[in-house]
Amino acid sequence: MSLIRPNRQRRATPTVESLEGRALMSGPGHAMPALARPALVHRVHTSISIDPGGYSAILSALNGGLGSEWVKLIRAQVRNLNGVIRGFISGKYTAYSVPGLKVKTPNVQPQFVGQPYDQLLANVAGVSVFKRNVLELGAIMRGPFHDPATSYYVFGLNRGAGASLGPRFASRPGITPDTLVTLTVGPFGSSASGTITDLTDGSTRSIDSSSIKINGPTIRVFLNANQFPSKGLPIKKYRFTFWTQTQPGTDISTVASFAPESSMIPIGVFKKIAPTR
Repeated sequence: MSLIRPNRQRRATPTVESLEGRALMSGPGHAMPALARPALVHRVHTSISIDPGGYSAILSALNGGLGSEWVKLIRAQVRNLNGVIRGFISGKYTAYSVPGLKVKTPNVQPQFVGQPYDQLLANVAGVSVFKRNVLELGAIMRGPFHDPATSYYVFGLNRGAGASLGPRFASRPGITPDTLVTLTVGPFGSSASGTITDLTDGSTRSIDSSSIKINGPTIRVFLNANQFPSKGLPIKKYRFTFWTQTQPGTDISTVASFAPESSMIPIGVFKKIAPTR
């Protein structure tokens, strides 16, 4: 299976940034191996702190904890995973993709006009079909869901009709979903709800709130792949992207971050699944 080419940049000059009005979390720095610690102090293009929450969640998944199913997906496609990790730490990579998963250095998209809270900055985003036809959509943010405003987390899927509908945002012509899975998180992570919107006919269905899981900086939703019937593509060729918003809709000034930045990548299919209707 071919991989999407990683984004690369010259090594950044290390900097230490001010905190986002709160104490730096303790503990994860001691738990992380020496190889990973430099990731906590590096150049980022925002004025908010480097919160170890996102990195700690990634480390936990690598060690078999929450999200380890995604690590199995990566290992099935990437021969030298440690080399990719070292590439992020050194600054060689700022983003890396395989079918089903996008990993990136968190950043604020330049047209955003709101407050770039950590919980709005994507570190990892993924969509994949696992055993029993479960479609898992998940993201790891730069920090946990602890901020005072309602926020929105959108997975855009293209099942085959996206090109005919056109781009969701005019300045991102490569993002052409025909379905939106929107997760709404209340202030301080106090609640979570979701909807599935079929952009081909405008219909919207609610997601059972018990299917949405928030843990630290991680948000996941578990659905059935049969809820997403084809619009021309086989499911293994469905594509996705992810973005965060302070208000739902097509105004890109409300979008804090994208993953991927300006395109859609194939979803992952980790197990042989039953065909969708």
